[in-house]
Amino acid sequence: MQGSIDEPVVFIGSGEASVLERKTLIHSIRRNSRGPVRIVIFNGTHNALEVEGAEPVPAPLSLRAKYLNLTEFSNYRFLVPQLSGAARRAIYLDSDMICLGDIRDLFDAPMDGADFVAKPFADVHGRPRWALSVSLFDCTRCRFDLEHYVDEIGRGLYAYNDLHQMTPEFLAHHAFRIGRLDERWNMFDRFDGGTKLIHYTNLHTQPWRVRAHRFGAVWFRYFREAQEAGLVTEQDIELAIRRGCARADLREGNTIGLGAVARNALSDAKGLLRGLFSNST
Repeated sequence: MQGSIDEPVVFIGSGEASVLERKTLIHSIRRNSRGPVRIVIFNGTHNALEVEGAEPVPAPLSLRAKYLNLTEFSNYRFLVPQLSGAARRAIYLDSDMICLGDIRDLFDAPMDGADFVAKPFADVHGRPRWALSVSLFDCTRCRFDLEHYVDEIGRGLYAYNDLHQMTPEFLAHHAFRIGRLDERWNMFDRFDGGTKLIHYTNLHTQPWRVRAHRFGAVWFRYFREAQEAGLVTEQDIELAIRRGCARADLREGNTIGLGAVARNALSDAKGLLRGLFSNST
């Protein structure tokens, strides 16, 4: 992939199941950037790289690494440094996000000699983890040997999640230097005046799946703008609904009126009756 030294390069992990999210994210990135941004899509459904204005090309990810994916696109983030061309840096984002800050500020953030920066967090037991869903890579010094990691996972040296969360178990074998990302660039299901990027991490409450999300209005604002700009099409919406990737009443937004509530309740009731009838036979 060709890339310039100064133009921000953003790789987005996605697939056919997340077309609406990624297009809405792309709109939010460009809407809030003070200059051009080069965006590359990892389409995990087709194992392809998609660059605007060019034909898709195969991604350099083996099938055995692809089949380990927790999502359609999980392992693709480890390809970012090798695909960045002349760019000294590159950003990786999951698709279920809205960018509210200027992505150039993230691209230019101090790295202080780190191989990459990510958000630190702790699991339910208090053990340290790194969230790679937003990552800034120094492409001049950082490389990942994904095939070797797949071998080591197969041998039981560490688990898949250890790789994806850069746990001490993984880092004991591969001593990457990781810097701390400003947490405002990866806010998990939260939004306030300082939020630069909101990440809808809870798969059961994402606003395109469930009505009345607490911060769903933020996502729908950019979704509507992406529609008006022609980036999100009616065909995109219809396919997402038919595939079960978005709720049937998506077009009605985050706040649902009484009529929609009644229609949804009736639909749910019909589904329940069909299920009961099917079970009884």
